[in-house]
Amino acid sequence: MADLGPVLRAIENLGSNLSTVNGNIRQVAHDVATVGNNVEVVAQQQADTKERLDDLYAEFKEFVATDARQKELQLATSRITQVRQELEKRFGHHDEVRRHAPGILQAMDVGIVREETMRTKAEELMLNARGYWLAPGLVALVSWISDNREIAEDALAEAIKRDDSKASLFFSLVCRRVRRMEACAQWLLRYFQIQNPAAMDREVVVMLDALANGVFGGAALTTCSAVIDEWLTELEEQAGFPEEQRKRWAEALDVMAPKVAPNEYPTLRKYSSTWPRLEAALASARRNQVILSFFEQMFTGEIVVPPSLESAVDSILESLVTKFDDEELPLRRDERMLRLIVDEGGDKHAALRRYGPEADSLKEQTNFAAMLTNSAMYPERFGATRATQRYAVSRSRQWIIAGFQDLVARDRALVPVEAEIACGSWKGTSRDGSNEQQLSGDLHQHYTNRIEQAVAAVGIKGSTWAVTIIGALLGLVIAIQGGGAILVGLVIIAAAVAYFYFQHNNLENIRQRTREALEKERDEAQRILKAGLAELTDLRRETSREDAKAANVIELLSALSSPQFILKRPEQARAIAN
Repeated sequence: MADLGPVLRAIENLGSNLSTVNGNIRQVAHDVATVGNNVEVVAQQQADTKERLDDLYAEFKEFVATDARQKELQLATSRITQVRQELEKRFGHHDEVRRHAPGILQAMDVGIVREETMRTKAEELMLNARGYWLAPGLVALVSWISDNREIAEDALAEAIKRDDSKASLFFSLVCRRVRRMEACAQWLLRYFQIQNPAAMDREVVVMLDALANGVFGGAALTTCSAVIDEWLTELEEQAGFPEEQRKRWAEALDVMAPKVAPNEYPTLRKYSSTWPRLEAALASARRNQVILSFFEQMFTGEIVVPPSLESAVDSILESLVTKFDDEELPLRRDERMLRLIVDEGGDKHAALRRYGPEADSLKEQTNFAAMLTNSAMYPERFGATRATQRYAVSRSRQWIIAGFQDLVARDRALVPVEAEIACGSWKGTSRDGSNEQQLSGDLHQHYTNRIEQAVAAVGIKGSTWAVTIIGALLGLVIAIQGGGAILVGLVIIAAAVAYFYFQHNNLENIRQRTREALEKERDEAQRILKAGLAELTDLRRETSREDAKAANVIELLSALSSPQFILKRPEQARAIAN
């Protein structure tokens, strides 16, 4: 009888080995499933990491920009102090001379200061303020009061030598103040004769101030108005001058556009690549109301006329002697630029945009039409009064209207016809948000197609086939070696088959997760689309409403006439200028 013990033991060993193989197969299957899950987790982590990196990069850029603005702000603040100290150091002695001009005139009125005292003080100022035109002017004025003709003429000649234009205007105002009308007319004539309307000194604003405030009466008023007409006619005959003035006013009005607040239209701001153009269009349209309010405020309310000619002239003389020293202008320009940087929170580019249209107001000379613009738009830099602003705007109204119309036409041409909205992987365009149903359907169809494609794309990958085939072949090669290698080969083949089996069985889970992720993205995209279109509708309506206010600006400016903006003095009849 054959001995079956070895066979039975072999079978037992095989059963044990098969159990081990079965356990190994289950472990391999578990490991494969774990690897699959880990791959998905890694993929999601990669997506999350990319999103965080994008956010971090945006935050870093904003940090760098904010840091640069802060540094510019600190530097500008520090430099303003330095510039003002330099002004005080180099030109502080001018202030003392300036303060004594109205004091001497008022002393003449009351007659309680000895002529010797005034002459001594004037001579002292002359010694301290070298090169300053007003110092010899005060000596001439005091000598004139003292009836010392020789010193008065010498001092007058020195004042004219230092600054003919300012000295002539100064003495014309002084003569008008004391009602020496013939002398006033002679000094005004001299002042006009030395003016070049294409390159005028900045103190011409003082003459405008005197005209608008009714200081010049009778023949002097007629002379001023006639000369102004001649200046403007001469300028308008120059080639390209009207176009230059239109451009000047367009630039001056352009910088009045308000900024759109960061919390306005948040969806369009984040999801529309057209937003920068939409924002610019909205700001430009809102500028119409700003301009309208600017001119309405300028022409609203009664201007209080000083109770006497003397007080009116004193105010204008103070402007002449304090606002128009050309040697101070380089520092004044620096101070203004630094001030704008501070106002813009350290944004140097924004400050430069604002400074551009203002640059003319800080030049030593410019043409007369530009002087009207500067007086109207930047009165604080000239000491121009509200009356002068009104007169300058009324004289310039045809250029203002033309420049404003050019500005409006330019802005309307730049309004984007279509606005793009990007929601997830979908993009669409709309004019005014009225095609929501069409876009919503298009978005839904886009995601339906994408879901179908993504689900259909889930299948056994080439890498899975490669691993399975290579594993099976490797196991087969090992198994045919015989002996104990058979068991190893079987284990490898079983592992390859198990890997394929579990990868195949996991496909439906992957398809379901893919579908759910894309459906969630679709729902979020629908929400973004709805909010974006609602904002676009509101934005278009607001832009249209604000744009319509351009007609109100033109209507207001068209009604202006320069003769009505020359004030009536209590002691003279209303002056009418052509």
